Amino acid sequence: MGDIMQKCLSSDPLFRQDAKDLDMIFGEMTASDTEPLVEANPNARIRTEVATGDMLYKVFPKAVADKLKAGQKVEPETHNNVTIFFSDIVRFTDISRVLSPVKVCGMLDRLYLAFDALATKHDVFKVETIGDAWMGVTNLENNQNETHAKRIAMFAIDAVEAASNVLIDEDDPDAGYVHIRVGFHSGPVVSNVIGSLNPRYGLFGDTVNTASRMESLSLSDRIQCSDVAAKILVKQAPELPLRKRGKVAVKGKGNMVTFWVGENSAARMVPKSNAQPMVNFAAGDIVSPRPMPVENHGKRSAMNALPKHGLQALGFHVSKKHESKEELEPQPEEPPKPTQPAPRPVTTSEATHKAPRQITYRSRSLSQ
Repeated sequence: MGDIMQKCLSSDPLFRQDAKDLDMIFGEMTASDTEPLVEANPNARIRTEVATGDMLYKVFPKAVADKLKAGQKVEPETHNNVTIFFSDIVRFTDISRVLSPVKVCGMLDRLYLAFDALATKHDVFKVETIGDAWMGVTNLENNQNETHAKRIAMFAIDAVEAASNVLIDEDDPDAGYVHIRVGFHSGPVVSNVIGSLNPRYGLFGDTVNTASRMESLSLSDRIQCSDVAAKILVKQAPELPLRKRGKVAVKGKGNMVTFWVGENSAARMVPKSNAQPMVNFAAGDIVSPRPMPVENHGKRSAMNALPKHGLQALGFHVSKKHESKEELEPQPEEPPKPTQPAPRPVTTSEATHKAPRQITYRSRSLSQ
């Protein structure tokens, strides 16, 4: 196709082809011949990037990639204020049990391609993916001090919406769509490159653990952040909706106050007629990290986000009466009712002196 274009643009009229020849050539072309943007061998480009070191800049931050490319040792680096994002797929274990490994890989590939595009849009650095978990961070190079929490929040809102448009099984649209839970936290971390064989860039510190807890205690199609991240978000994005969830029992951290992020954005994905009211947590209420109940709300719900042929095997019941996708909020446990004290046993002496004497009268029959 490139050769034809060069001939048509030639200044020599004898070199240019006439319309009849072009019509014949175009008629014999296939779609791959007419698309100049399609690479004949995409793997060749990847191998070229690896050989020249360009692939390092897609795996590591620029400063780290520069050192690795120069053959220098990467030392641990402290980052005082970053925001870390975590997400995972709701009921991924059940989906993996029903779908074949090839289809699970295809689902994750479609989901992560969407996340990668959003990460580029919001300038979020992708740290790694572990199974169904996606981890990202902002402000690693101290160039996002005024926007790191806002970038993660906007990325999270877009990620929830993008996941809801990814089919679990392209061959069976009735299987439903992907649903994710999201959490993020802000604080200091230490970064470093671990190992020499397949070196891995990782973040370390309590901030990573807390961000992971925010995700694991979140709900389907919702975004939970810590109190620290919420305070930063109020300054960086005051227009972004925040709603206080209350105190959440976090393993290893005790009770933490958390917030829901972008509830207005998430609410537009749920019909108002079927939306469940949120629990108004009082100041002293504690949410325990016990298993969250899930409503059965049709093919786009987290419960029914599985192929029909696998639902019965998993013991699920399919219902088409509702369209809401939202999970129920965990209800605070009611305090146990006080039990009545057991009566004190009566001794023999007390029964002899205190119990009234019972007198029984017998009537004599007329025959006597």
